[in-house]
Amino acid sequence: MGGHAGRLVLGGEGAIGARITDSRLVVTRRGAKLGKLEAADLGHYDMERLSEVIAPEPALPEDLTGAQLHAGHGAEVHEDLTLFGCLLALDPALRLAVHIHPVAIDQITASPRARQFADRRIAHNEVLAVGSAMLLVNYAEPGLTLTREIQKKMILWRDRNKTAPRVILVQNHGVILLGATNAGLIDSIEALLKYAELFIGASLLGGPVFLTPQAITQIEQHQRGA
Repeated sequence: MGGHAGRLVLGGEGAIGARITDSRLVVTRRGAKLGKLEAADLGHYDMERLSEVIAPEPALPEDLTGAQLHAGHGAEVHEDLTLFGCLLALDPALRLAVHIHPVAIDQITASPRARQFADRRIAHNEVLAVGSAMLLVNYAEPGLTLTREIQKKMILWRDRNKTAPRVILVQNHGVILLGATNAGLIDSIEALLKYAELFIGASLLGGPVFLTPQAITQIEQHQRGA
């Protein structure tokens, strides 16, 4: 993440969460440089305890500390801890979560076209790579407030799509991606960057020409058949 040519993060930006067993979640500390991670940059948390902490209102900082199994000396809890704990509990197949801030994605989520980028598609392979839609949530204070905002939007999404989203765009605050493997997650990130660049270029040339819903349905049906 830290050394990727797509400038996914700069300095101490970004966070990674990994469910390394069914009960153990590892999350990078606040301010960790993702390109130079050390063992001291990782906090280990109990998934079940974390879920219990997230459920009630309010969740207190000391409760989050109580879910901690191990952390490097002086490591600060990252504000995305509750978010990763919530998202990685949605589907047993999900093992990894990242919150990153690529320039191309931030350009879109800081613009009036963010909703179009989330809901519409401009290329055949874009449907195959990132799906027919991405979840877009309003900006919220990082931490439990953002977690609650995503939880609210997730209810409607899962009712409609019967699955957890793999890409979550946050207005003015980057993107969260979920995956099952390291390689698969990197593939998703690189595909997202490609189609973000296409979207920005099409917007500069008069506006994107979107695929019709019928065309998207045909692409999805063909993919399932294949």
